[in-house]
Amino acid sequence: MDRNQHIFEQTGESEMPQKDIPKIIQELKSAKKEKEITYPRLLDMLEANGTPLGLTTLRRVFAEGSEVNDSFNYQTTIAPLEAILLADDIPEPESNPYAKELENFKAVIHTQNEELVRLYKMVEHLEERVSFLVEQINKKDELIQRLMDKLLG
Repeated sequence: MDRNQHIFEQTGESEMPQKDIPKIIQELKSAKKEKEITYPRLLDMLEANGTPLGLTTLRRVFAEGSEVNDSFNYQTTIAPLEAILLADDIPEPESNPYAKELENFKAVIHTQNEELVRLYKMVEHLEERVSFLVEQINKKDELIQRLMDKLLG
Protein backbone atom coordinates (compact mmCIF):
# COMPACT_ATOMS: atom_id res chain seq x y z
CA MET A 1 0.00 0.00 0.00
CA ASP A 2 1.50 3.37 -0.98
CA ARG A 3 1.52 6.41 1.28
CA ASN A 4 -1.37 8.17 -0.53
CA GLN A 5 -3.61 5.11 -0.19
CA HIS A 6 -2.83 4.88 3.54
CA ILE A 7 -3.63 8.59 4.13
CA PHE A 8 -6.73 8.31 1.99
CA GLU A 9 -8.02 5.42 4.10
CA GLN A 10 -7.39 7.45 7.26
CA THR A 11 -9.74 10.16 5.98
CA GLY A 12 -12.58 7.64 5.82
CA GLU A 13 -13.15 7.81 2.08
CA SER A 14 -14.12 4.59 0.41
CA GLU A 15 -12.09 5.02 -2.76
CA MET A 16 -8.88 6.81 -3.56
CA PRO A 17 -9.27 8.97 -6.66
CA GLN A 18 -7.18 7.77 -9.54
CA LYS A 19 -4.86 10.69 -10.20
CA ASP A 20 -1.67 10.75 -12.18
CA ILE A 21 0.33 12.86 -9.71
CA PRO A 22 3.51 13.07 -11.84
CA LYS A 23 1.47 14.36 -14.78
CA ILE A 24 -0.36 16.85 -12.56
CA ILE A 25 2.95 18.10 -11.12
CA GLN A 26 4.23 18.67 -14.68
CA GLU A 27 1.04 20.62 -15.47
CA LEU A 28 1.45 22.65 -12.26
CA LYS A 29 5.04 23.50 -13.16
CA SER A 30 4.03 24.55 -16.66
CA ALA A 31 1.12 26.65 -15.38
CA LYS A 32 3.29 28.36 -12.76
CA LYS A 33 5.92 29.22 -15.34
CA GLU A 34 3.41 30.28 -18.00
CA LYS A 35 1.41 32.49 -15.65
CA GLU A 36 4.61 33.83 -14.04
CA ILE A 37 3.42 33.26 -10.49
CA THR A 38 5.98 33.76 -7.74
CA TYR A 39 6.20 31.70 -4.56
CA PRO A 40 5.02 34.59 -2.33
CA ARG A 41 2.01 35.23 -4.55
CA LEU A 42 1.21 31.52 -4.69
CA LEU A 43 1.44 31.31 -0.89
CA ASP A 44 -0.96 34.26 -0.61
CA MET A 45 -3.39 32.68 -3.07
CA LEU A 46 -3.33 29.37 -1.21
CA GLU A 47 -3.96 31.12 2.09
CA ALA A 48 -6.81 33.14 0.60
CA ASN A 49 -8.25 29.87 -0.71
CA GLY A 50 -8.15 28.40 2.80
CA THR A 51 -5.53 25.79 1.95
CA PRO A 52 -2.19 27.19 3.10
CA LEU A 53 1.01 25.34 2.32
CA GLY A 54 4.55 25.98 3.47
CA LEU A 55 7.23 27.51 1.29
CA THR A 56 9.37 24.38 1.71
CA THR A 57 6.52 22.22 0.40
CA LEU A 58 6.05 24.51 -2.61
CA ARG A 59 9.74 24.39 -3.40
CA ARG A 60 9.72 20.59 -3.16
CA VAL A 61 6.73 20.34 -5.53
CA PHE A 62 8.30 22.69 -8.08
CA ALA A 63 11.84 21.33 -7.77
CA GLU A 64 13.41 19.66 -10.76
CA GLY A 65 12.59 15.95 -10.82
CA SER A 66 9.80 16.23 -8.23
CA GLU A 67 7.42 14.32 -10.52
CA VAL A 68 9.12 11.05 -9.57
CA ASN A 69 8.64 11.74 -5.86
CA ASP A 70 5.59 9.81 -4.67
CA SER A 71 5.61 11.32 -1.19
CA PHE A 72 3.20 14.14 -2.07
CA ASN A 73 -0.26 13.76 -0.61
CA TYR A 74 -2.79 14.55 -3.31
CA GLN A 75 -5.48 15.85 -0.93
CA THR A 76 -3.31 18.19 1.12
CA THR A 77 -0.58 19.24 -1.32
CA ILE A 78 -1.40 18.66 -4.97
CA ALA A 79 -5.18 19.35 -4.98
CA PRO A 80 -4.89 22.89 -3.52
CA LEU A 81 -2.20 23.78 -6.06
CA GLU A 82 -4.23 22.22 -8.85
CA ALA A 83 -7.32 24.23 -7.84
CA ILE A 84 -5.38 27.47 -8.08
CA LEU A 85 -2.84 27.02 -10.86
CA LEU A 86 -4.99 25.06 -13.27
CA ALA A 87 -8.02 27.33 -12.84
CA ASP A 88 -9.04 29.35 -15.88
CA ASP A 89 -9.06 32.67 -14.07
CA ILE A 90 -6.23 33.45 -11.70
CA PRO A 91 -7.07 36.50 -9.63
CA GLU A 92 -4.77 39.46 -9.82
CA PRO A 93 -2.90 40.28 -6.65
CA GLU A 94 -5.20 42.19 -4.30
CA SER A 95 -3.00 45.22 -4.26
CA ASN A 96 0.42 46.53 -4.83
CA PRO A 97 2.33 46.25 -1.55
CA TYR A 98 3.45 49.84 -2.07
CA ALA A 99 0.01 51.17 -3.06
CA LYS A 100 -0.55 53.01 0.22
CA GLU A 101 2.90 54.60 0.07
CA LEU A 102 2.32 55.51 -3.57
CA GLU A 103 -0.99 57.19 -2.70
CA ASN A 104 0.75 59.10 0.12
CA PHE A 105 3.48 60.27 -2.28
CA LYS A 106 0.85 61.37 -4.80
CA ALA A 107 -0.93 63.36 -2.09
CA VAL A 108 2.34 65.03 -1.05
CA ILE A 109 3.14 65.90 -4.68
CA HIS A 110 -0.37 67.27 -5.19
CA THR A 111 -0.05 69.43 -2.06
CA GLN A 112 3.38 70.67 -3.14
CA ASN A 113 2.05 71.52 -6.62
CA GLU A 114 -0.79 73.54 -5.08
CA GLU A 115 1.74 75.35 -2.87
CA LEU A 116 3.93 76.11 -5.91
CA VAL A 117 0.95 77.57 -7.79
CA ARG A 118 0.13 79.74 -4.76
CA LEU A 119 3.75 80.89 -4.52
CA TYR A 120 3.94 81.72 -8.26
CA LYS A 121 0.79 83.84 -7.93
CA MET A 122 2.32 85.58 -4.93
CA VAL A 123 5.53 86.27 -6.91
CA GLU A 124 3.47 87.73 -9.78
CA HIS A 125 1.58 89.97 -7.36
CA LEU A 126 4.82 91.10 -5.69
CA GLU A 127 6.45 91.80 -9.07
CA GLU A 128 3.44 93.98 -10.00
CA ARG A 129 3.70 95.75 -6.65
CA VAL A 130 7.46 96.33 -7.10
CA SER A 131 6.87 97.67 -10.63
CA PHE A 132 4.22 100.09 -9.29
CA LEU A 133 6.51 101.26 -6.48
CA VAL A 134 9.46 101.76 -8.88
CA GLU A 135 7.14 103.83 -11.07
CA GLN A 136 6.09 105.91 -8.04
CA ILE A 137 9.73 106.44 -7.05
CA ASN A 138 10.57 107.55 -10.61
CA LYS A 139 7.64 110.04 -10.55
CA LYS A 140 8.82 111.33 -7.15
CA ASP A 141 12.38 111.72 -8.49
CA GLU A 142 11.07 113.64 -11.53
CA LEU A 143 8.96 115.89 -9.28
CA ILE A 144 11.94 116.57 -7.00
CA GLN A 145 14.13 117.34 -10.03
CA ARG A 146 11.54 119.79 -11.45
CA LEU A 147 11.12 121.51 -8.09
CA MET A 148 14.91 121.85 -7.69
CA ASP A 149 15.21 123.20 -11.24
CA LYS A 150 12.49 125.84 -10.47
CA LEU A 151 14.05 126.71 -7.16
CA LEU A 152 17.60 127.00 -8.50
CA GLY A 153 16.96 128.14 -11.90
